[in-house]
Amino acid sequence: MELRRRYVAKIPRWRHPMVGYLTAVFLVGLFLLSSLLLQHFLGHFQFPATLFMLAVLFSALLWGTGPALFTLILSTIGLGYCFLTDSFAFFDHTWPERVTAISNLFDDWHTTVQLLPFVFSGLTIALITSQRERARLQALATEQDLQEYARELELINKRLEAADQSKDHFLSVASHELKTPITTIRGQAQMMLRRISKQAKSTSDVEGVELALERINEQTGRLTSLIDELLDVSSIRAGKTVLHKRSCDLRHLCRDVVDDQRLLTIRQIQLDVPAGPVKIEIDVDRISQVIINLVSNALKYSPDGSPVLVVVRAEKDHVLLMVSDKGQGIASDHLEHIFESFYRTPDAEASKKHGLGLGLAIAKDIVERHEGSIWCESEPGEGSTFYVKLPYKA
Repeated sequence: MELRRRYVAKIPRWRHPMVGYLTAVFLVGLFLLSSLLLQHFLGHFQFPATLFMLAVLFSALLWGTGPALFTLILSTIGLGYCFLTDSFAFFDHTWPERVTAISNLFDDWHTTVQLLPFVFSGLTIALITSQRERARLQALATEQDLQEYARELELINKRLEAADQSKDHFLSVASHELKTPITTIRGQAQMMLRRISKQAKSTSDVEGVELALERINEQTGRLTSLIDELLDVSSIRAGKTVLHKRSCDLRHLCRDVVDDQRLLTIRQIQLDVPAGPVKIEIDVDRISQVIINLVSNALKYSPDGSPVLVVVRAEKDHVLLMVSDKGQGIASDHLEHIFESFYRTPDAEASKKHGLGLGLAIAKDIVERHEGSIWCESEPGEGSTFYVKLPYKA
């Protein structure tokens, strides 16, 4: 009922049902008079119910079921009196005679039977109109439900955005606050290591202190890397990452990264680059970060004795960088997720290798900001190859 009241409140005033009831009287009277005049002047009117049916249809379309039924009742009385009884000579009878004829209209079963097709037709129109109104009300209810649902979704979305911004702000602040003391601790540990290395190792206490300091240095380095990743993710999500591009020979960049990783890991890393320069316009620090991430991942998730291959190919309109390993490989159902933030494959989770699953997500964002693309091809048990495609000038 509430929904119907809302619907009635929205329609124009001239389509209000009460206007329909009043108009029904006027329409039936007008069509009755028209039919009588046609009958009077033509002598015989073949389809007297036509105009009354139009009145029912008109009322149904504009004012609904109630006015349509009211119009049908009036039309039935008018049609029965004027055309289906012996009292047709409307203009030849007095008003008392006309009232008596109307009161006795349905006593004659023959007259009633002749009116049934007209009544059934009118009821059919009213029924169709009723179904149309019901469908319209249901559509209105659905529209209102959808609008309410949309408002709720918008409110939830705003809350989620606020929570997301709060989380990013917390990550940024916490990472900055953590980085300062960790940098201090690591700097002090490195300074003590240098002092100890200059002294003679005469006692086991000195060796124990040196081992402890080395562990402190290693773990603070790992914490620093994790914090840097969190800061990068925070910048990416906030859209604050800015590229500082300049011309660079990608061969030299890859060679520097490979040399550093060889010194850090004492692992075999093969480098295959073109003989000539591979000039490309990039943010050197960011692309270097991508290469370091790919090479370090290849070293981390492959057997110690297996080599890692880094290849650079200069194509016609782009440069292709490939980093291959002989590790366990990645299943196909995980390949589409490895570039998502905080995602780690089940094998990586089960291993003793530490990580937050941010490196590849950061690499993907950096590459795409250079208008390039990054993807991985892998078969379980046969290793993985990561591809980075970069335009010469983005």
